[in-house]
Amino acid sequence: MKTMTLLSTLFLAAFAICAVSPDPALAQQAAGETQQTPESKQITQGYDKAFEYYLAGKYQEAIDQWNKILRLDPGQVTAKDMITEARQKLSNSASGQKGKFYALVARGRYTEALLKIEEMTGLDPSNPALPLLASRLKKVAAIVDHKPLNTKPWNICAAGVYHYVNEEENLPFAYDAFRYAAELAPGELRFAKLTSMLEEDSPQLKLNDTKPAQMGVLEHKKELALQHIYDSKFYLAIKELEAALKLEPEDPVALKRLGSAYVKLKDYPRARDAWEKALKLTPEDEQLNEYIKALDSIPGAALPPAKTKPVRKVRTPKNKIPAPTAPAPQPGQP
Repeated sequence: MKTMTLLSTLFLAAFAICAVSPDPALAQQAAGETQQTPESKQITQGYDKAFEYYLAGKYQEAIDQWNKILRLDPGQVTAKDMITEARQKLSNSASGQKGKFYALVARGRYTEALLKIEEMTGLDPSNPALPLLASRLKKVAAIVDHKPLNTKPWNICAAGVYHYVNEEENLPFAYDAFRYAAELAPGELRFAKLTSMLEEDSPQLKLNDTKPAQMGVLEHKKELALQHIYDSKFYLAIKELEAALKLEPEDPVALKRLGSAYVKLKDYPRARDAWEKALKLTPEDEQLNEYIKALDSIPGAALPPAKTKPVRKVRTPKNKIPAPTAPAPQPGQP
């Protein structure tokens, strides 16, 4: 199918090239006096170069040639169609590379990710997101070129880098991640450097931050959430607690407060889920047991009864007599 499409495209291109020549030229050509105008000659050469680039997988170069053809003759439909097809192939190639790029960033291999984004830029130079990603990654790589250890602080830091060097950026989380990593490993100066880099890159993060200097990132978020619950701002409380749990998924206090916020919103399934996770982490917490029992007394909040499989009855064929069973032994018999 692809071969047939390409042959059709080449035929259309040849037809479009011939269409550039005026009728008198065609008459002369039929008489054996082949002539081409300078414009039609350039178009012919442009198509030759464009298809050569296209077949070699150099889609951007092919697009450039077809654009030159359109500047000479805006009515060249084949050039327009081939630009659309080449852009689609360019997009498909870039999207495959994009997945590899984000995988490298997620694994903390920043130098390799830089090489990959250079390759992506070559495939899709018109993508406006790539220069920003490359710029941010260069800033990170200047401080740390790869994740040196598979430890909790470095894993949290790597998560922050991933949300910083991302088309779907989450700069507040990146800011919290760098600072929390610095709290966990105060002797690692690169975490502080990444924090300063982000503050310089996005000054609004520091301006909007309300965390007291003497309070930790996680504690501040849990405290904010508690105040929001007291003020009946339950959605804001959930937002803070989910951000805290993104840093520490097994923080029992955050899970406990998250369950309380969901109860206030009457989202009982999520409340139960949060409390049960917290109870697994702190089974000695009697209050959590009471909370979960209280859910069972709320109409619609109790867990549905477990489904039991129906017992299948074994049918005996009508024409088959069941085998006799041996009589039970009587007392005193062996």
